[in-house]
Amino acid sequence: MHSPLLTSETWSALRPHLEEAGWRVAVLDLRALVESPSFHAAVCESAADITRGTPTVVVGHSRAGPYLPGIADAVGGDRLDVVFMDARLPHPGTSWLGSLPPEQATWLRELAAPGRLPTWDTWFPTHSIAEILPDPEQRRRVLHGLPELPWQLVSEVLPAPGRGWHSAGRVYLQLSAAYQATAVQAEERGYRVRSLDAEHLAMITQPARVADLLLSALLP
Repeated sequence: MHSPLLTSETWSALRPHLEEAGWRVAVLDLRALVESPSFHAAVCESAADITRGTPTVVVGHSRAGPYLPGIADAVGGDRLDVVFMDARLPHPGTSWLGSLPPEQATWLRELAAPGRLPTWDTWFPTHSIAEILPDPEQRRRVLHGLPELPWQLVSEVLPAPGRGWHSAGRVYLQLSAAYQATAVQAEERGYRVRSLDAEHLAMITQPARVADLLLSALLP
């Protein structure tokens, strides 16, 4: 699951490495779901349509993290691992906005146009995006078609997770220094934590290294 702020292009570079390792990879494209009355419910339903009750690894990047418990419940099964890849941790009982420190919540409100968040690439100086995605063609592909998110998605309160989440294996893959504190929190909660000295979009720029990290983290 890619971040709601990005697109399924997030996984295009990583996917071949996983398929070569014998995985069947299914990628949700969330752009069609962002206008749903409940984004959380729509995401969980779409994930369940792909696979339900089969041996599954659910991987989410960045802002996809808080939706992974619901997906774990929707997918179900006795053999399920949930992987947070440089991702936010779950915040049941509150919204994306409510999970932020006050100064970040204020910044997000100020950033929003009437009823919507502008596309992610406009949140930062142009040189910052170029540093993360230095290849111009790759950057063009990744930034093409980024969605504007409705405010209802940002303010939707996420439900408490159920049995599927509580019985799942939990892994945290830290890719960037910005998520170091989050990785520490994940370890304190009992997640298996693995780290890579890379960037937030390393699955795009360094897919072989990220594939190796993911596969090694899932070995018994």
